[in-house]
Amino acid sequence: MKFKDRIKSFRRIQASQLKRNLKNWRIHKETQETVLRAILKEVGFASACLVRDCKNGTFEIIDGHLRADIAEEEKVPCLVLDVTKPEAEKILATFDTVTSMANTDQIALDTLITSVSTDSKDLQELLDSLSSVSSDVMEKIEGEDESHLLTDSFSVLIDCKDEFEQIALLKRLKKEGFVCRSWIS
Repeated sequence: MKFKDRIKSFRRIQASQLKRNLKNWRIHKETQETVLRAILKEVGFASACLVRDCKNGTFEIIDGHLRADIAEEEKVPCLVLDVTKPEAEKILATFDTVTSMANTDQIALDTLITSVSTDSKDLQELLDSLSSVSSDVMEKIEGEDESHLLTDSFSVLIDCKDEFEQIALLKRLKKEGFVCRSWIS
C-alpha cells in the first residue's frame, strides 16, 4: 500500500501568526508548560508544529499549540500540511492519542533516563517521575565499578580438608601480608 505524503512544505513561521485551533482538546497544565520551557531552553526546538494551510495566507495549528504559545514572538519550525479542515480535525483528534497507545519498556526507559543530565529542576522531576527506580537504586542495579579486578592478578587456590584448616590458613597468610579471601565450593 502506498501512503499519501501530505506534507506540503517546511517553514519557520512567527508563532503569534499561527491560528490556534478552536477544536484543540488538549489542556496544558502549568507543570507541562514549565517542563517544555526547560526543554526548549536546554535543547531548543526538536520537532515541528503541524499546521494546516488555510489557503488565505494563514496557517492553523493541528499539533504544537503549547510550543507556539511559549515561543510567542519567535519563529517556530512548522510542517505545512495540505489537508482539508475535516482531515485536520481527524489528525487533531488522533495524533497524540495514537502516540500515547504505545507501551513502555520500563527497563529501556530507566536506562535512557540514567544517561540524561539536566540543569533544570523541573525537567529532573519529570525524569524522576518517569523512572521506576530511584537513582541510588539504579546505582545498585548497575553495580559498583570493579574495573580494577580486570587487571592481571596471580592467584593460588588451595584445597583444605575442612573449614577449620581453611580459617587457620587464611589467618596465617593474612598475618604474612598476603591479600586473600575464602572460597567455598
